[in-house]
Amino acid sequence: MASFVTDLRHYLTNDGRIAPAKGPAKRFAEFLALVVALATAPPATQSAPPKVSCVGDPGRKHCIGHIEAAVANDTQAVHWHCSACSNYGIISNWRGTLWDRTGDGTAH
Repeated sequence: MASFVTDLRHYLTNDGRIAPAKGPAKRFAEFLALVVALATAPPATQSAPPKVSCVGDPGRKHCIGHIEAAVANDTQAVHWHCSACSNYGIISNWRGTLWDRTGDGTAH
């Protein structure tokens, strides 16, 4: 089990795209973006929410679990966890990014 506390903006360029990276860093940035999109999807689309695969632990086998995510009412951070390996995390500074699907007008 691993825990991750991340600031999404640390993985983005000034224009809001995922910063150039290779390998695990790029995959993790893409994973965080997908988790934000999952957590902020409008309720109408959540009848069949997209599946986001777990990133697993570095150096271990690929995890077969899927991510469950939601925006916490008290902090407005995205909280996520894996259904299989118990990885979990918190993502901050996601509002207004390209993956913010809240529709509150702050997204690019």
